[in-house]
Amino acid sequence: MPEQPPPYEEPQPVNMLVTCHTEGCPVADVTYQVPMYPNVEPPTYRAVCAQCEQYVTDIVPA
Repeated sequence: MPEQPPPYEEPQPVNMLVTCHTEGCPVADVTYQVPMYPNVEPPTYRAVCAQCEQYVTDIVPA
């Protein structure tokens, strides 16, 4: 019987505070708490605003 690969352990989400600062965005300067999973490559956490579809650069731990 072939050897089984080790079980995959999914990382736990981290609650982050995410704020869009795009001028003219309907939710500009509104902070949301969002559970996020770390990415393999930096930046570790990435987000796109669901209203204006621009990258969010203000992401901090909750």
